[in-house]
Amino acid sequence: MRYTDWTREKVNKIIKNVNSNNPYKLCDFLGINIDYDDLGKDILGLRTVNFRIPSIILNTRNTEQENYITLAHELGHHICKHNTNTEYLKRHNLTFKSYGVEYEANKVMIDILTYNTNIAEFHTQKDYLNYYSIPNWAKRYVDWNYLKENANFNTFNSVLD
Repeated sequence: MRYTDWTREKVNKIIKNVNSNNPYKLCDFLGINIDYDDLGKDILGLRTVNFRIPSIILNTRNTEQENYITLAHELGHHICKHNTNTEYLKRHNLTFKSYGVEYEANKVMIDILTYNTNIAEFHTQKDYLNYYSIPNWAKRYVDWNYLKENANFNTFNSVLD
């Protein structure tokens, strides 16, 4: 499985329908239940489907920012229609994956977090990542070429590295 332009278009269409890239609002629009539970020290969150009802469970031990990012990641599994019953996002495996369902979910997460942004507004990639709270482990999922192709450099004096 590879992340495709079709997948990005699907993400953009959902966000346009909701008029928000907030993962909580996207879940509400898509009919995904959000629950909270103590999932231990390692699991940030998971997506499951029971009786065709999708749910995302977030760890009560997470920070608000961790839950926001985890929710966007787990939404990726839903949007990409991954058919495994349960996907976990764990603290110890927050590393770059170059293929598979975790790769796709992380790409969707980045597209949700950075929807409709203008990279030309930022002086460096680091400024961009910090502004959108992209975790260090996820920066390799950012499609810099796509962002530059869609940037409006006429309105900002950017010196991206």
